[in-house]
Amino acid sequence: MTDLHGSVAVVTGGARRLGKSIALALAEAGCDVVINYHRSAADAETTAAAARAAGVRAITVGADVTQASAVDHLLNATLSEFGRVDVLVANAGAFARTPVTALTDADWEAMLTHNLKAAYLCAHRFGLHMRAHGGGTIITLADVAGIRPWIDYLPYSISKAGVITLTYALAKELAPTVRVNAIAPGPVLFPDDFDPTIRQREIIADAALFLIRNDYVTGVVLPVDGGRLLT
Repeated sequence: MTDLHGSVAVVTGGARRLGKSIALALAEAGCDVVINYHRSAADAETTAAAARAAGVRAITVGADVTQASAVDHLLNATLSEFGRVDVLVANAGAFARTPVTALTDADWEAMLTHNLKAAYLCAHRFGLHMRAHGGGTIITLADVAGIRPWIDYLPYSISKAGVITLTYALAKELAPTVRVNAIAPGPVLFPDDFDPTIRQREIIADAALFLIRNDYVTGVVLPVDGGRLLT
């Protein structure tokens, strides 16, 4: 998939922030894109318009990807519009600080649902379709916290560790037809003249394009943290 022109990419949580950056990077690389959103309909339309300005087709699909029926709707809407799906970026998720002394069962369930269950539902359903129809590639969004847990982020760290194991397992289950890789973002320091939030999103989008384009990479969790895991 070195040349992505004409490919169809689905980005969950693609309306804003990191998902938007990845969706627009895919559009600029020539992919038609499906922007999934849950509540951010207006932002999704703005992102889709920006993708169309890059010369590709783009649609928005509202779906709560923590629900199996909604994921089925997202897949069916993609196939109805484009007739195929080549790339899935399972970006949708949640992030919250939950000190262990105040941790509730609801906190635990929320992180596991929004991060691990959503990634599983999307990667499983899209992955089986891809395997049955000639192949494709899946990118999950993990986190360095899933490798080295953070204090005060127990459910979040566990959910991302689950995403990492999910990535490894699905890379085996769906091989050799479908490639499955993960990106593990982390805190990165930039020069003073950079907006750190925007710059990090650009770097992660570049990492996604690398993993999508390289046909010989699967089962990889790529840290994008400026080497912080080494310290």
